[in-house]
Amino acid sequence: KLLFLAALVTVTVLLLSRTTRPSQSSPFERRPTSTATSATTPSAEGSASSGEGAGADAGAAATPSTSSSSAASAAPVDAGASPTQKPRERPPVVYSLSVVEEYDHDPGAFTQGFLHDRACDEATGACEDIFYESTGLYGETSVRQVDLKTGRVLRRRNAAARHFGEGLAKWGDELIQLTWQRPTTLVYNASGASLPLIREAKTDLKDGWGLTNDNASLIATDSGHTLYFLDPKNLTTTRKVDVLDESQRVNYLNELEYVEGEVWANIWQTECIARIDPSTGKITGWILAYNVWHRELVKSNTLGLLHEMDVLNGIAYDGATKRLWITGKKWSTVYEVEVRVNENADLFNARQRCIV
Repeated sequence: KLLFLAALVTVTVLLLSRTTRPSQSSPFERRPTSTATSATTPSAEGSASSGEGAGADAGAAATPSTSSSSAASAAPVDAGASPTQKPRERPPVVYSLSVVEEYDHDPGAFTQGFLHDRACDEATGACEDIFYESTGLYGETSVRQVDLKTGRVLRRRNAAARHFGEGLAKWGDELIQLTWQRPTTLVYNASGASLPLIREAKTDLKDGWGLTNDNASLIATDSGHTLYFLDPKNLTTTRKVDVLDESQRVNYLNELEYVEGEVWANIWQTECIARIDPSTGKITGWILAYNVWHRELVKSNTLGLLHEMDVLNGIAYDGATKRLWITGKKWSTVYEVEVRVNENADLFNARQRCIV
């Protein structure tokens, strides 16, 4: 009996030791690293919890890798994530504008398209900064060449009263003007003494709003949330991309400008400019132009034009000098501006203001 009891106690102890033994680590659980590796990665957990943006970048920079094995062991693991889950994308950056200079603008111009160029004298080689501008409204639609410094209209071509002008782009020696709620496109000779109309053409879009180009394609919008890339020769769509802020559609993409690899778009009925990655349609930033809009509001009121002033709608960029200008429909002024990161801006509030 004593031998039997001793054997029973021994078996019980063995069973208990097996049931209380720590289980093997989960494949998502961070394994301990060697002392040497831990010493070179003091901020691994900190960089994992800091999320996106500057904190994540700082964590990565503070974790130099000397070998592939040490990098693998030091990498933080999200215990709640799927091993195939993609990392979260960076949220849009919020920007504000500061005014550099003001230039006169025809307050009767219902600006729909706006771009910068240079007019050069063949005899002297001297060049002057100009804008090409498309104006809208039935019976008031035109294409203009405007002197930047004075706001004086140098050349102008009025369109037939049946057309309501929209976005404008320059392709070679031609100015291409979209029209509202129609596929009709008006093509002008940019070198002609009076910007003569060359022809009427058609896109495969049902509506025309904004227009720019990336030196390979024309890029158009039609009031929705899509960028259409058009073949400049026949104006047919070669590809398109939806514009999203995370999963939310960004509608009413209006006047466009191609700026350093991005498409910048006025959002109709707001004081916002969207910065768009044209390859993905992702919003990379929001430019808040409320201060410039308010400045124009005060000026228009002083000039007795407050009842005429309409929305922000006009972006022009000079890639050679990195200068940027904005204006609006029936604004008295073109504003040269600089874009700055707004450290105090709240992204949620920016989205509330800009996504309509």
